[in-house]
Amino acid sequence: MRQYLPAIGLLLLAACANETALPEATSVQARNSTAPARPAAPTTRVATFDGRWVGTITLQPDRTRECPRAPSGDREIAVTQGQAVFVLDQQIRQSQSGFVNADGSIRMVDSLDRTIATTGLFADGVFQGEYRNGLCAYAVRMVKRGS
Repeated sequence: MRQYLPAIGLLLLAACANETALPEATSVQARNSTAPARPAAPTTRVATFDGRWVGTITLQPDRTRECPRAPSGDREIAVTQGQAVFVLDQQIRQSQSGFVNADGSIRMVDSLDRTIATTGLFADGVFQGEYRNGLCAYAVRMVKRGS
């Protein structure tokens, strides 16, 4: 067996002789394309829509499924330096958050379940959007109440 060791070493060196550069490294995310990309925070914060937005959530009826009723009473979205926090249920501290884009569009997601989300648009002192929880959809309409 010892007589073959030098020959194996020479074969390994010969196999590496044609290599001129190390292969380019790839990021973990590029290698794992099944991993969902997290939405990145904008590099510049959009403060145009900062303030308190207050309004209601209304169930959008769908005859094909039975959905829970919309929460009663006003809800609030607080926007500070472009970051929005939508308080859905104060008692159990359920909220969604996201960053407002320059055009006023936003996608806010739940911290535990990213499929529960609200998308919409801030424009002319009004926020109009849609809150989705599973297959159920709710209309969200809010007005700006203060800075």
